[in-house]
Amino acid sequence: MLLWGAYQELFRHQNILWQIRWGFSCLGLYRLCPIRIVACVDDSPTHDLIAQRGGIRFFSLESKTGRHTHGRDADLDRILPSFREPIESALGERSDGRWVVVSPLASRALAAFAVETGRELVCPPPELGHWLNDKANFLAALSAIGLPRLPGRWLRLAEARYAEIASEMGAATFVAQLARGLSGSGTAFIGSEEEYARAGTRFGDVPTWVAPDVGNLSFNINAIAMESGVVVSAPNVQLAGLPMLCCRRRGMYCGNDYTATRDVPAETLVTVEEQTERIGRWLASLGFRGLFGLDFVADPSSGRVYAVDLNPRWQGSTNLLTQAEVKAGRLPLAVAELAYRMGLLGETEILRHKDGFLQPLMASQVSLRCGAPGWVRVAGDVQPGIYSLAPGGAFLRAGLELVDLGAADEILVIGGVPRQGAWIEEGAHVLRASAEWQVMDLSRMKPLPWVEPAVRNLYELVDLRPAEAG
Repeated sequence: MLLWGAYQELFRHQNILWQIRWGFSCLGLYRLCPIRIVACVDDSPTHDLIAQRGGIRFFSLESKTGRHTHGRDADLDRILPSFREPIESALGERSDGRWVVVSPLASRALAAFAVETGRELVCPPPELGHWLNDKANFLAALSAIGLPRLPGRWLRLAEARYAEIASEMGAATFVAQLARGLSGSGTAFIGSEEEYARAGTRFGDVPTWVAPDVGNLSFNINAIAMESGVVVSAPNVQLAGLPMLCCRRRGMYCGNDYTATRDVPAETLVTVEEQTERIGRWLASLGFRGLFGLDFVADPSSGRVYAVDLNPRWQGSTNLLTQAEVKAGRLPLAVAELAYRMGLLGETEILRHKDGFLQPLMASQVSLRCGAPGWVRVAGDVQPGIYSLAPGGAFLRAGLELVDLGAADEILVIGGVPRQGAWIEEGAHVLRASAEWQVMDLSRMKPLPWVEPAVRNLYELVDLRPAEAG
């Protein structure tokens, strides 16, 4: 890999305005990339510590509203209009290099801002991204490029019965998915007439993809699609639907476990990596360039893995991957992608080191969600840092990243925490806790014993209270 000093030299004449859903997503990146301004949806004391360490200015929607939401895609297009004048003023304060407007997520408002101000834009194309986010297009592509696909079909739930579909799928439980969804919002696992009726009410009279439920083992992966090839990162075990994290549905995203892949057969991981590379080539043939992600499910009865979701963007796992690569002393995939997209690093150089991106990593994260109905208030004053797993979960010191972890009792890094007094929407992410420990026992598909008490302690520290509680 390139030496870190040489890599930083690539960005020597650059300044980056970075727009992202969650502000802490710049962690790890800002060590190598000149991120000067972050425009984001959320607000957090994490931002204060990042600003202190990295000299970054934050502009967040939540700082105006005091409301911590799901961070929907539509919110991205509200950031620049809400802070147009102060952001333009901040851009004018630096003349030491060119400004580049960057977002790992498509944003029409950001694209318009770049055109109006004459700034270079690095952002996924909204039209292609919208097309790729349609599951029907992705599933059709799997068949076209000869990859295995779960045996399912499109139907309207109102036009069939539970017993008929269960018989067709060969299992009492099956999965139903809308063409579009985020963090499991468009997914339902159905194993009874009652669940079928609820899914029908939730999805309405729209085409729904129905396929067999093969189990809970799911993999996630990040990769870069380029004209001349694809580079693939190490896969992780994806966490979804864990009740202790207040997930309301089985398919709801709640974390990633890179460490757990050491318990996965090597041939399974190789299959995930090979399928990812083939899908990346298909994306490149469409003109897609840059970072993308995939979700896979594993069928324990056959040992086969199936790609089930395409994410033509950064994912919930991407920042954890970046931090783990930084701690391992490796060039992060996301940093390489950013330099490539900015025209600072060529495809040949990235491809020459593709094997390095595949090396296994020791990292995990769990995302605590708000399980209370409606809106609740944050009564606790939680600071980003290193916390102990001992009873009471004492705060040990300030910290932001995996590199801040030290001794064995310094287990969790708390990032993205909401401010005291903020209001949190039902189902929204409350905070993410990162570590190098393994989260999942794959033999039982359950979290290891240390996880539940640690999570319980974090919820107690945040102290979510309904409005009437004062």
